[in-house]
Amino acid sequence: MREQRSDGSATSCAAVRELAYEFLDEELPGPESARVIEHLSVCSPCAGHYAFERAYLAAVQRGCSIEEAPAELRNRLRAALAERKKTRHES
Repeated sequence: MREQRSDGSATSCAAVRELAYEFLDEELPGPESARVIEHLSVCSPCAGHYAFERAYLAAVQRGCSIEEAPAELRNRLRAALAERKKTRHES
């Protein structure tokens, strides 16, 4: 399904579903997040997919004990994520 936006562009279900975890983890930039929200408001299959993924993530969080990673590992992960985000937005 393609959702037609007011500016004439369309958002495909595949594109929206590909962003599920970034959206649910609140990692998407504002415009992309707004695009996902807009699509979910008109596409019940995708809204159902997101509801399932949200429930899945909540179940995983409940079932996992949280241990703090060593500072060096946290710093390496932050740097790697920042680099990934930077290269993703440049392309």
